Amino acid sequence: MLTTTMQMLKKAYAGHYAIPAINTQGGTYDMIRAICMAAEELRSPIILAHYTSTAVYSGHEWFYQTANWMAEHVSVPVAIHLDHGMSLEECVQMLKIGFTSIMFDGSMLEVEENARATNEIIKICHAVGVPVEAEIGELARLDDQGRLTGSSNKADPDMVKKYLNLCRPDSLAISIGNAHGFYKGEVDIDVEILDKCREFTDIPFVLHGCTGMDEKLVRRSLNSGVAKINFGTQLRYQYVKYLDEGIKNGIDQGHAWRLSQYASDSLKEDIKKIILLAGSEGKA
Repeated sequence: MLTTTMQMLKKAYAGHYAIPAINTQGGTYDMIRAICMAAEELRSPIILAHYTSTAVYSGHEWFYQTANWMAEHVSVPVAIHLDHGMSLEECVQMLKIGFTSIMFDGSMLEVEENARATNEIIKICHAVGVPVEAEIGELARLDDQGRLTGSSNKADPDMVKKYLNLCRPDSLAISIGNAHGFYKGEVDIDVEILDKCREFTDIPFVLHGCTGMDEKLVRRSLNSGVAKINFGTQLRYQYVKYLDEGIKNGIDQGHAWRLSQYASDSLKEDIKKIILLAGSEGKA
């Protein structure tokens, strides 16, 4: 059933677990089906995430319509989420399409400008009952070999406090050394940043870049108030792997749907592991 992220994140924060947010690669049905079926089987709330650059092939409305249709066919709470909206216009566009959760990423801006822009989006989204996730401290990006291709910032708790004195989003992603993509070797994650921030706010936190992160670190973050964990890179690679595996093993038998079903069913098992890591099973 379609819902917003508001209540599911509040409950997760209070219960010291998290809701998985899975990137669906522009609305790929096989992935959306796998995510929702895994959530249904484990009775977990779930978030279907959309990053706008992945919509080049099918478009934003395709993602929404496919996600909404699947949400209507499961009994667990499902939110449709914009991941890393980079402008007011982009956030409003997705809001008009029907998204039930909006993230505005102003992390590359100065604190005051980030807060000003976030407040503008909060005002618009809250007017129609849609919650807003924000970000402070720009996350790094890693290529397929784990090499750094972007900024790698750890947010200063004093900067976070200043930001939250200027605006109050419904959830907040704080950079703690995490990155989008595959990690290579030891990851310098500083969960204590979240602990320090928890001293002055009760806003649910969001952990981005969970692919390849030590599961002990992910679980540790839940005790610091992380109520949403994001996965994308790992699952898109697994999906392609299963398609390749299905072709090599003749699963398709000349039928595309057989290949899709094999990849989706296989991916579902990977998503179940993420749900168990998040501790959200049985929380629907």
